[in-house]
Amino acid sequence: MRQSTALNRGLVRALRPATRDFVQLLYAAAILLSIFATKPVWANIEQRLAHGKAPTLRISADGWGATALDDLQMVLDAVAAELAPRFPQRLLGTVRVVYGDGGPLAFYDKSADGEYVIRLSARHARWHQFVYQFAHELCHIYSNFDNKTGVHGHVGRSNQWFEESVCEAAALYTLKRLARQWQADPPAPGFAAHGNTLQALADYLVNEPHRRLAPSTSLASWFKAHHAELEASPYLRDKNEVVANLMLALFEQNPDALGAIGYLNYRADDAAQRFADYLRLWHEACPEAQRKVVAQVIALFEGRNAATLVAAANAATAAPRPVLVARTAD
Repeated sequence: MRQSTALNRGLVRALRPATRDFVQLLYAAAILLSIFATKPVWANIEQRLAHGKAPTLRISADGWGATALDDLQMVLDAVAAELAPRFPQRLLGTVRVVYGDGGPLAFYDKSADGEYVIRLSARHARWHQFVYQFAHELCHIYSNFDNKTGVHGHVGRSNQWFEESVCEAAALYTLKRLARQWQADPPAPGFAAHGNTLQALADYLVNEPHRRLAPSTSLASWFKAHHAELEASPYLRDKNEVVANLMLALFEQNPDALGAIGYLNYRADDAAQRFADYLRLWHEACPEAQRKVVAQVIALFEGRNAATLVAAANAATAAPRPVLVARTAD
């Protein structure tokens, strides 16, 4: 979620009763692992940061609960190292990360030092939440979210729902990528188990029933029915997440696709356009390597190739793991 002068809102989902006891045990285990695990081994992350031109993260010391700051730095650096190489044209400098109980947020206004500011609400070494939240908010920055012109003091948000969907897809993508990395080559001793937790959260989220279109329903027909709602209220998560699952499938099919996010909202007035023009301008702004995925997105919303792409998205989310994890605030 991002901050708007008209709307500053963070949504926190309640835990589902069927998973509450499990999640409490999971959180307790995460806290113990953070306390007793050996200090992080930085070599792999430092190597990726050197090549990825990731931002420098300045993390506030307060508010994180039972979370070792060295471990938190390692985890958030891992997220930045995963995303930054996709956006070589976007050098963010320093990003300040602070705790806040109002929900995760990327602020339009920079700090007095000229730094981007991201607020997270995760605590107590819940690394799956930290990864999920930070990837979503960092994606907003990479999507040129602060490049939008305002009208009468308000930033236009008619297409904000789509940016939310894209950032949700990027967060899921990052969860799955880091899950595989940590399971095979953990960034510190003991973090392989946290890779399993990241995977469990990703599986749980992508398999929520509301995220999946019926095979007989095209995105074009679904969008026609819900477009007005989305334009009026961009934080309708149950609807944003339908689009997010389809975007996730596209990102996973093409290793260059995620970089297209770096050309969203490319011109200052792009975000104020009609949605069809918003997508067309996004396509025009992209280099050739990223235009394919944007063309696929346009085809989805126009009803072309919809059955094939929806089937691919459903197939990618059809085999959840047996462990479920309650969702975090996003």
